[in-house]
Amino acid sequence: MNKRLTFFASAIAVALLTACGGGQNTAKEEKTAEPAAATATTYTVDATASVVKWAGEVAGVYGHNGLISVKEGQIVTTGDQITGGTVVIDMTTIIPTDSASYKDEDGRRASDLVGHLSTGDFFLVEEFPTASYVIKSQTGNELVGDLTIRGITKEVKATLTSSETSADGFSGTADLVFNRQDFEVSWVHFMKDMILSDDIKVSLDIKAKS
Repeated sequence: MNKRLTFFASAIAVALLTACGGGQNTAKEEKTAEPAAATATTYTVDATASVVKWAGEVAGVYGHNGLISVKEGQIVTTGDQITGGTVVIDMTTIIPTDSASYKDEDGRRASDLVGHLSTGDFFLVEEFPTASYVIKSQTGNELVGDLTIRGITKEVKATLTSSETSADGFSGTADLVFNRQDFEVSWVHFMKDMILSDDIKVSLDIKAKS
């Protein structure tokens, strides 16, 4: 009888140890691999393929518009988001492209407008030959960046209208509007507030290479 009791007791002990796993034979828990963090990619702006478009309104009747060349810059993306970048604009290359308001006479030619825009009444190009837009962040289709004109920097938001990234490069356009008075682009004229709109529209058409 004692032998039987001893056998049963041993069997029960083995069963309990097996059920508890003994702390030795359990399978190792599988670890879930974490997704790799997106890395930032920097593209170099192609100055010859990029351009800045501008437009200003006069008296709500007509306006001037034109182009300015891009000097240099970079675009930084992380995944499908623009996370940084700088576009440097060559203010010495202002070109009007509208033609309705020009005539072949002194003071009415396109070259006269360029000369006027380059003076202290507007962009004071001799002292400040470049302007820039430094991108700080993107949320949805909105870019937040610092616009610098005439050495004055203000935060200005832009609307991203297109954006495409690939292994070879970046292509994108963004529109912004800035108040010229914020940057001391103040036309010295007795009717300036009645003639020239404070809002100047700018469109950045940027191509960049990896």
